Amino acid sequence: MSQARDSVPAQPTRPTAGRFGNPVSDPPPQDRRIGLALSGGGGRCFAQIGALKALEEEGYHVDAIAANSSAAVLGALYAACRDAGELEAIVQGIDFSSLLVPDGSTGLIGHEGVDALLADFAPDTFEELEIPLAVPTTDIERAELLIFREGLLRPPVCASNAFPGLFAPVEYLGRHLMDGGMINNFPVDIIRTMTPRPVLAVDVRPSASGPLDLDRKTPASLLGKVGALFDHGASTTVDILMQAYSITQTRLIEIMLAMHPPDVWLRPELSSDFDVQDFSRLDEAIEIGYRSVGEAIASGRFTALAGRDPR
Repeated sequence: MSQARDSVPAQPTRPTAGRFGNPVSDPPPQDRRIGLALSGGGGRCFAQIGALKALEEEGYHVDAIAANSSAAVLGALYAACRDAGELEAIVQGIDFSSLLVPDGSTGLIGHEGVDALLADFAPDTFEELEIPLAVPTTDIERAELLIFREGLLRPPVCASNAFPGLFAPVEYLGRHLMDGGMINNFPVDIIRTMTPRPVLAVDVRPSASGPLDLDRKTPASLLGKVGALFDHGASTTVDILMQAYSITQTRLIEIMLAMHPPDVWLRPELSSDFDVQDFSRLDEAIEIGYRSVGEAIASGRFTALAGRDPR
């Protein structure tokens, strides 16, 4: 399996303080190396791009990444380039409707779009990434959690992004794989096995409680609009499915966080109406994620990420 690397690429000369006033030249770079756990959250995961931008400005170096669902796609792209600005540019150029093309035989959404995106901007294998990456997936037939850290990159990432009932399973290594979030949507436990460095967990999951506009006639989300092409009332079905999924995941993650607490648990303040299926608020989400790091630094929460002896 892939192991966390001890070397850090040479960094360009940078100012003595980040945008938030936090000194970046005093501690040696190795004291700002962190493990990063990224929750799933659909379009809300764009906030994680903003968090990465702020982390880079403040001199933090990501030592390893564990990411699930939509964050697995972002995590793979970032692990390939180690540059949040480049990641932002890639995502801004995506036509998200092209990623949601239903399969003609099943009606479920295929993976051709995400596969092509990764083929353009990421290497073929986990081993070729700049940053070690772990991606949870679920074997839908055997009810098993499979964690990929080596071998081909695109099949596991596409599988981790495959929300049940909407995306088709990915056939890989004799398995039918889907969203790892069914079992672990916030891999704070996995990142601890990858690096001895302090762990920052960026959590963009929606609240498990909230009103559903069940009388809405026009689908609000991109997935709802796709579903409406095939079945009257599908947008309401999608909303209910997503809410039920969120309720179940919240209870599982509460247990996971109690057993494997991160050093810093960062929850960008995305509004309750920011739907996981909303891919149109990219810039807003990035800014919110960016600010969340600044606010955490200003409040002193990032002192928990101070370098520790990894021995």
